[in-house]
Amino acid sequence: MPKRPDTSPAYILTAFVVLVILVGLWLSYLLFGKATFNLKSDKAEWVYVYPDSEWTTVLDSLDARMTNSRSYWIFGAIEGLNPGLNPKAGAYRIEPNTTVFSLFKRVASGHQTPVRLTFTSRRLPEEMWEQLSRRIMADSVSVAKAMTNRSLLEEIGVPDTTMAYRLIPNTYEVYWTIAPEDLVKKLEEEYRAFWTERRKEKAKGLGLTPYEVSILASIVEEEESTMTDEYPLIAGLYLNRLRLGIPLQADPTVKFALRDFGLKRILQGHLSVDSPYNTYKYRGLPPGPIRIPSLQAIEGVLGAQKHKFLYMVAKPDFSGYHDFSETLSEHALKASRYRQALNERGIE
Repeated sequence: MPKRPDTSPAYILTAFVVLVILVGLWLSYLLFGKATFNLKSDKAEWVYVYPDSEWTTVLDSLDARMTNSRSYWIFGAIEGLNPGLNPKAGAYRIEPNTTVFSLFKRVASGHQTPVRLTFTSRRLPEEMWEQLSRRIMADSVSVAKAMTNRSLLEEIGVPDTTMAYRLIPNTYEVYWTIAPEDLVKKLEEEYRAFWTERRKEKAKGLGLTPYEVSILASIVEEEESTMTDEYPLIAGLYLNRLRLGIPLQADPTVKFALRDFGLKRILQGHLSVDSPYNTYKYRGLPPGPIRIPSLQAIEGVLGAQKHKFLYMVAKPDFSGYHDFSETLSEHALKASRYRQALNERGIE
């Protein structure tokens, strides 16, 4: 005769406890041990959460990148078990095979991944504001306001009316949610860290302040030289002119004064523009940089070569390099060759 199944209360309770334990282990496996949040790519992806976002918004941004539909409802279940936790604004770098629980925990705690803020030399401040805003949550208008906020700049000891020309183009790590005012403070700290005592001594040895180094570096970089290895040579030429009291006669400063950066040739008529930035008309350095100089240009000035050159003209082969001369007669001959090359190419 078959044995009847045990239906005693103790047996039923034991079976129920075992079932609960098994369900708990299964859920734990899904949430903690099983990578239930899988991206369609085998590379890490970024999730950007804006202020006051809801979990549904976060999920919607992830849904298209999930390969496991189970992830969506498990995420929702975790949210339901944590009604007091809201998503925190930030940028989160999510690796493939991240567990749903781990993702939820990071976004709920605001454990952001720093973003790499890389910016390069730019001619105009507004171009720099735009470039900076591409890597953080703030827009370019907010960045511009902070960078030109006189009260803020005075608070952190910046003597200039704008932060633009104190920026050292490089790569920095910041949080995506950084406030523009905090970004200003961060970049000013980087500026001061860049100007070590060694660099200050180099500038002093050239008879320049750090700001004047930036002014000269901006001119050096705006010269029609695409070769950074020529920067120290060009810087040495301008330093020679400064020491001798000869006008710099730098064509890029005329373009800046005219606000016509597309000029291919500087003609006699252009040289009459009355501006302190016209270095044909006024001796010495202009009152400020004519672009936000690159790190290479600044280092090029600090490492300026010592020589006797006073004149230069672009090489007629349009290689990006210059022909240098010590005398005006030698320079006139080389300049004539360059003008001939321009004429042959129909460049006006």
